[in-house]
Amino acid sequence: MTAAKKTHHHLIDAIPLGGIVTVRDRLLEMQAQGKKILRLESGDPSFGIPEHVREALEKALRDGHTHYTAGAGIPQLREAACEKMRQQNKLPVKGPGQVLVTSGAMHGLYVAFRAILGPGDEAIIPDPTWTETADNITLAGAKVVRARLDPERGYLYDAAAIEKVITKRTRLIVLNTPHNPTGAVLKRETLGAILQLAHAHDLYVLADEAYEHVIYDDLPHVSIGSLPGAEDRVVSIYSMSKSFAMSGLRLGYLTANDDRLIERMTKLLRCTVNGVNSATQHAGVAALKGPADATRKMAAVYRERRDLLFASLEKIKCFKPFKPAGAFYAWVKIGADWQGYQGKRDGWAMTNYLIDKGGVGSAPGDVFGPAGAGHVRFAFSCPTEQIAAAAEILPTLF
Repeated sequence: MTAAKKTHHHLIDAIPLGGIVTVRDRLLEMQAQGKKILRLESGDPSFGIPEHVREALEKALRDGHTHYTAGAGIPQLREAACEKMRQQNKLPVKGPGQVLVTSGAMHGLYVAFRAILGPGDEAIIPDPTWTETADNITLAGAKVVRARLDPERGYLYDAAAIEKVITKRTRLIVLNTPHNPTGAVLKRETLGAILQLAHAHDLYVLADEAYEHVIYDDLPHVSIGSLPGAEDRVVSIYSMSKSFAMSGLRLGYLTANDDRLIERMTKLLRCTVNGVNSATQHAGVAALKGPADATRKMAAVYRERRDLLFASLEKIKCFKPFKPAGAFYAWVKIGADWQGYQGKRDGWAMTNYLIDKGGVGSAPGDVFGPAGAGHVRFAFSCPTEQIAAAAEILPTLF
């Protein structure tokens, strides 16, 4: 008989498998059994990629762009991203050398956190927030510190709340606007106050701007990196998934004017992916340099879906929905008058109830952090016909 191996703690043991993935797997299993389900649990755009992007991807394959690329990205894409960020985001990018291409924005978060944080450091994030943000901070060996978002203030990240949790170990403030899961959009004044905090305490700021083009009601998207004094303090991360429905192609990019961070992140790119998918990068060039018609049309459809779903959620007495100004999620507080399900009244109970009784998927608020307890999130990124069906079914379940 062989001796048992010694058990030991590993950093990865602290990372959950993922609540939303658990819900998704259950819905897919039900679908495989022939049951009708509505996929409002996950933020995957229902649209196809724009035609000119598809053509560029196909051409890249025909032209043999299927080999290793430069680790930081092909020059054409770094140049296109540099120009886009200068023109659209008003960032003072010094040049393409300050732009790195990543395998999706999540990969960008990973390399940025690993480049900035180390054991014993602390990073402040909004509570609630997207689950993988906290997980990637943990993977960097750092401690996650949460600044609670106040529903009475429209779930807006607040400089005063952030300042309360700053310690001598704080290294980084993380922000996400438009915000997942609430859909709140930060204004220039709020971003300016957060940047002032970063200066006062000598902190970095990481801006997750994945939903920059999914914004409603004529609100502007403001990049914190465009504000005076942000030059060497901000890392800005962008995604092709939401803007161009390229979620499965895994393409993102980031920029920082801090040369030391760029060098660290370049090393991390080499040690993780050693160059993003080559053909996809050529598609990314077309996306950034081509017409923006498809992106604007998607945002218009998302707004229609938002209004349709929100009108339905407002009819439910035990729901208190927050109307998002951006992204494609409806964040809902569960009222105290809900009877619960299977002896429980939390977000997981609500998610299970909606699946069992109506085949409607959602994400339990608990997975987005402690402040998400007692909430549920609906994604309206799935096809409009599914949103319409969910809007009809939901009020009948209560």
